[in-house]
Amino acid sequence: MSVQVDISRNPSGFTLLELLVAISVFAIMSIMAYGGLNQIISNNTIASQALARMQAVQHTMYILTRDFYQIEQRDIRDELGTTQPYLLSNNNVDTVIEFTRNGRRNPANLLRSHLQRVAYQLQDNKLIRLSWPQLDRVQDMQPYRSELLDAVDDFRLRYLDSNAEWHEQWPPLNTSPGAAIPLPAAIEVSLTLKDWGELRRLYKVNR
Repeated sequence: MSVQVDISRNPSGFTLLELLVAISVFAIMSIMAYGGLNQIISNNTIASQALARMQAVQHTMYILTRDFYQIEQRDIRDELGTTQPYLLSNNNVDTVIEFTRNGRRNPANLLRSHLQRVAYQLQDNKLIRLSWPQLDRVQDMQPYRSELLDAVDDFRLRYLDSNAEWHEQWPPLNTSPGAAIPLPAAIEVSLTLKDWGELRRLYKVNR
């Protein structure tokens, strides 16, 4: 007596069509998963860049605030021995403003002045802060240079005098030669960024 087995009713594997369908489904799911992961990574990168930019802008505004609030009426001598006023602005094509400030930190208790000469420049769309190791400079003395912010389109200042009149430079153009240069009542800073647009701050000068 012989026994016959019907193979068609007991399949032992997948057909070619089933394999193709399974591979297609797996491919579609993989593409969808990769797209979602790529979007998450992209969003995280954008968020990190935005956070770093915001921190850089905040740090720059903090430095500007610290400097402008501590302007001191102390003239200096430059490298040529010429007396320069405590605040000089828009009189130099390379420097937007140069001034003497108070409150220089001295954590090591070194024998040096608590005053410091600083300047701001706009070069290649970068806001640069300069500071000198001494108030009265000698020849070949180089300032410390720090880049505060990039992607800066414009950096402008205006000065309010005691008569509530605005000036584009300081000392004002109508200042008599040899006359004492008063402190401005306030300084308006206009900082135009490529991504943030224009930022304005008004600083009252301490007297």
